[in-house]
Amino acid sequence: MIKNYCLINGKSFKISGSENYLDKIIIEFLGKMKMKKSIAVAVNDELILRSDWDRKIIAKGDKIEIVNPFFGG
Repeated sequence: MIKNYCLINGKSFKISGSENYLDKIIIEFLGKMKMKKSIAVAVNDELILRSDWDRKIIAKGDKIEIVNPFFGG
């Protein structure tokens, strides 16, 4: 089996299987509790709506950026 990797916040992250959905990868990377917080996710510099995470398939070499908003001045 060929191992596939994507980048999450600049770090190499192993993905497995033929269908790697974004929501499952986020859970693996952050854990369920942190996924419930307000986060924004972009794949290859394109913002992905939270409602689309369960349909977005991540491919080998994709670049994922996960950010948390913070408030203050």
